[in-house]
Amino acid sequence: MYRISILTDNQKYKQNLFSFTKRFCAERGLFPVIEIYEDSESFFYEAKKVTPSIVIVALSGVAGLNAVERLCSLCPDCSLIWCSDVDFSLQAYRLRAGYFFKAPPTNAELCEGLSMWIKRRNLHHRLLKT
Repeated sequence: MYRISILTDNQKYKQNLFSFTKRFCAERGLFPVIEIYEDSESFFYEAKKVTPSIVIVALSGVAGLNAVERLCSLCPDCSLIWCSDVDFSLQAYRLRAGYFFKAPPTNAELCEGLSMWIKRRNLHHRLLKT
């Protein structure tokens, strides 16, 4: 079972991220558990219990950077899509984020990030079978 966590404190982004992710996955025959968190503390509390397959982080400024750094140390094998209002592209590269883009999140960028996750997931599964 796949678990997708969405971490955002932006009310405008929250519903769009959830709806698009759910529709994107359903169109590909995937029906993951999708959970939305509005604050980092509740997200990390749950992530310690059950590691998500992928996390979509859409937090502003340093709050997003701090959450991503903590996520990378806590769940190094978790995939990451990171959306920020600040250009943290170098930090995203350093932290090996799967996909980084500047806010506001668009469906095209979410599609690209989720598509990359699915490709890596499929490659990983094929490698395990050989």
